[in-house]
Amino acid sequence: MRILYLTQYFGQATDAGSGRHFFFTKYAVERGHDVAVITSNVDYKNAQKRKSGKNGRNVRTNEGVEIQYVYSYSNFRGSILKRMLFFASYVFFSLGQAVRVKRPDIVYAVSTPLTVGLLGFLISRYWRVPYVFEVGDVWPDAVVACGIVKNKLIIRSAHLLEMFCYRKAAHVVGLSRLICDNIVGKGVPCRKVSLITNGVDFSLFTPDRHDEKRNAARVSGDYRDRFVAMYMGAHGIYNALDTIMIAARALKDDPRVMFVFVGNGDEKGRMQSIVRGEGLKSVCFLPTVSRLESISLLAAADAFLLPNRKGDYFACNLPNKLFDYLASARPIVVAGYGETSEIVSTAGCGIVVPAEDGAAMAEAILSLVRMPLSDREAMGQKGRAYVQKHYDREQLGEKFLNILDRSAAPRRGTAIDAGF
Repeated sequence: MRILYLTQYFGQATDAGSGRHFFFTKYAVERGHDVAVITSNVDYKNAQKRKSGKNGRNVRTNEGVEIQYVYSYSNFRGSILKRMLFFASYVFFSLGQAVRVKRPDIVYAVSTPLTVGLLGFLISRYWRVPYVFEVGDVWPDAVVACGIVKNKLIIRSAHLLEMFCYRKAAHVVGLSRLICDNIVGKGVPCRKVSLITNGVDFSLFTPDRHDEKRNAARVSGDYRDRFVAMYMGAHGIYNALDTIMIAARALKDDPRVMFVFVGNGDEKGRMQSIVRGEGLKSVCFLPTVSRLESISLLAAADAFLLPNRKGDYFACNLPNKLFDYLASARPIVVAGYGETSEIVSTAGCGIVVPAEDGAAMAEAILSLVRMPLSDREAMGQKGRAYVQKHYDREQLGEKFLNILDRSAAPRRGTAIDAGF
């Protein structure tokens, strides 16, 4: 099967952020399929052009995945207009690139942003093949819930585009159960929607060098014997990081606790200004690191922090960072109720407090500080065992290929059933 994979953000093993798309495309190649990726020439985590992703350049990874980079506007932080230019430029130049690739058997389009769904439809019509639409965040619901977009005409237009993408897709993939429920609740048939969550590539999280990685990272960060409460991920309005800032203020006079933020985003500059202005010496910020480097840095933590925003929409949040946290075998403090908190509670690997309640997060951190090390380690191991059993990417990769194969079946005269 020849797969054309469309995603605005695609990171290889040496890049920062989620390895979901890289793993699935690599997995498909390992199973004998041919995969071409069309992606932007922008390093999304750092909001800058890729040095290795020149416009129109084709790169074949060591794993055999063909990556085709297209021009995209890269100065997208700071305004909605800039982000729209980023999205629109990717769509425009991807259309030009897509007509030059080898004819695919199926198109796989990844949202966010929602515009990639439209791109997937257009390219699938050109090649007269089906397309599958993956939904990571439900747009425009997500940006409306965050208060980013308030214009009723824009919201209405986005809803129309959303439903158009669902109707035209041969199948829709959601990254969380509640995302799938949201899509079905809008009238999309259940048989057309499947759940493929994020997961863990356990080949990266090998326990044999864990202590070595932990010691090196703690020495490098000068954490000494302090309790490191870490957040690693995007620093945006969606991520509710003020919850952690409130917790840091509450514990600013406790010399035992160190708050470590790893990553980048629109909110990072504002947060750094607060830390400087208030003299919060127990808070430090680290830049985005590569996927491989992040494994060692995660090992330096004593607990992980995962705040969510208030509101019913944010209950569907099931970010990739959760699975990395679980695989790293550390307790997790979740602020907010929904799928993330359900997993942590079921696994027995952390503490759940209300969304946007920084004071409650501070108390949860203190309870972990007071807990015997053996108890914390046991809690972390429960999380690792749970994610290994339920969210191994090998299993998710098989489901991914099964959906693509079944979605392409009508071209071979075979009916699609509900067995996704």
